[in-house]
Amino acid sequence: MKSNGIELWTESFGDPGAPPILLVMGASAQAHGWPEAFIDLLVAGGRYVIRYDHRDTGQSTCFDFQKNPYTLDDLAADALGVLDAYGIARAHLVGASLGGMICQLLSILHPERVLTLTSMVSTPLRTDSNETFLQALLGQPYTGTLPPPAPRAVEMYRAVAASPPSNRQEAIEVQMTILRALAGRAAPFDEQEIRSRVERMFDRARDYSASMNHGLVPSPTREQAEALKRLRVPSLVIHGEDDPIFPPGHGVAQAEIIPGAKLLMIEGMGHEIPRQQYGTLVQAILSHTGSIATR
Repeated sequence: MKSNGIELWTESFGDPGAPPILLVMGASAQAHGWPEAFIDLLVAGGRYVIRYDHRDTGQSTCFDFQKNPYTLDDLAADALGVLDAYGIARAHLVGASLGGMICQLLSILHPERVLTLTSMVSTPLRTDSNETFLQALLGQPYTGTLPPPAPRAVEMYRAVAASPPSNRQEAIEVQMTILRALAGRAAPFDEQEIRSRVERMFDRARDYSASMNHGLVPSPTREQAEALKRLRVPSLVIHGEDDPIFPPGHGVAQAEIIPGAKLLMIEGMGHEIPRQQYGTLVQAILSHTGSIATR
């Protein structure tokens, strides 16, 4: 489909007449970062679910970022374009990590298009988000106001940066290393399922390396960060107590900044959507989106 002047790959599940949920994945991640079993539970709960590949991921348009840079506003416009393409006037937004920030921004810019906001394993819009994140992961002095990434995440990213992959198998192993480090400690890492998903995403990507462009996206503006304090969209923040990228303070900060936001902190969950927590996560989303189900 066409959105914001580019091609975006999308997929829908369930009854188009049911309350719509738009799933927005995180940085460098494809639509398939949202597991089918997770989506099936949302559909079984009476929701119409849409997921899509961000620009520079999966089957969507890829860019030379130096020649055609883009911003968080553009990523939010892509999401809005997906709703337009499906003829959806208002939707429930569910975003993970960077996807949570995209959903926050879309809720600020176009609240009339948003029924509810659910921000998972994310951080509040702030002007230092990308810069401080990269500082910490590269082992540089940290100047952020929220907790820095956990040591295991810093060590992992520095090791990956020191030895970038040169072929398909190495790239898959690097991604597996990253996902192991991001997983929480409460449940076993599902090696077989996650490896299968990583291999599928690598093989379906137009240009797997293009997904790294998301790390170059500028931080939100000061005006956008301030606008989050005035957001009037019903909001739910879901966060993992063992998130090594955005430690719990990031989830707490979102819930404190967004007026009336509810916070669900999940013990042992990391920067992930673990199979063992599908039921808890889906029930929270269904409860939140069920309070306002008008399309």
